[in-house]
Amino acid sequence: MLLSILLACTEVGLVKYTNNPTDTSVTVVDTYEPEPNAQPESSPTPGPEGIGGYFSYYTQQVACPACVGEPQEISITLRAEFHEPTNQSHTEWVVPQGQCTENLIFTNPSVQSINVGPNINVINNFREIIMNKVGDDYSANIYETQYDRDTQHQVNTQEGSFTFESFHGFDSITPQELLYTDPSYAFAAPISRNGATFWWSPSGTNSTFMVTVAVYSFDGSQMLGYVACSTGDNGMITIPGQYLSRYPSSSLVAVHLARHKIQNVLWESRNTFVETHMEHEVIGTGYIQ
Repeated sequence: MLLSILLACTEVGLVKYTNNPTDTSVTVVDTYEPEPNAQPESSPTPGPEGIGGYFSYYTQQVACPACVGEPQEISITLRAEFHEPTNQSHTEWVVPQGQCTENLIFTNPSVQSINVGPNINVINNFREIIMNKVGDDYSANIYETQYDRDTQHQVNTQEGSFTFESFHGFDSITPQELLYTDPSYAFAAPISRNGATFWWSPSGTNSTFMVTVAVYSFDGSQMLGYVACSTGDNGMITIPGQYLSRYPSSSLVAVHLARHKIQNVLWESRNTFVETHMEHEVIGTGYIQ
């Protein structure tokens, strides 16, 4: 998902930063021992084998859609794919906690897809969502009102079912200027070349929080580079100055703040795991100071 946003940002002309001290900010909405000589009654059942699928539940909120070429403020996408078991992960591109990179590598496991029906359904206590098959994937887009946070879901396929728990986003993000909504005075959050610190709440989940700072020329016509850093969900992260000092002052910035919850859940009927990926991302704007 992040790759598509980074690409989208480079395909549009970002508005110039205008200093305006007032704004209405957007509210940002996981021992038995046999008797001697006893014979086992049957052979033990082999444990689950590898990862046999991927299920993504992605929520994106853009503070200023017009600033980064997005058509709407909030979009929610469900996507799934199923395949023969593999030891490869679908989320290797997520930066490990405590590390930074200037080269995100997006790869998909090389696997043989399997067909689990013309569609699959996702059910919780409040609603049912149908995901239709397109090529080898299953997908659906839903409205914000249809997103049930921190809720158990069951995914039903013709090859059996598995369950996952949805995720939640943020009540606040700092600097608050990241969330300015109007293109005439967005790009107001100062991102220091000596190092930039970001805060968010709530925090404390068993997940990874990744911040990507994408830097553009002062008029938004050219992407100059980016850095992505990750930490635990502890409410704060600092992007070291060594990654930001090379960029000219007044360069425009798109800041991607994303919480990632990645778990392998049992798909019992296939004797494998499904890698589930809950991601909630907010995109704000700023400038290099």
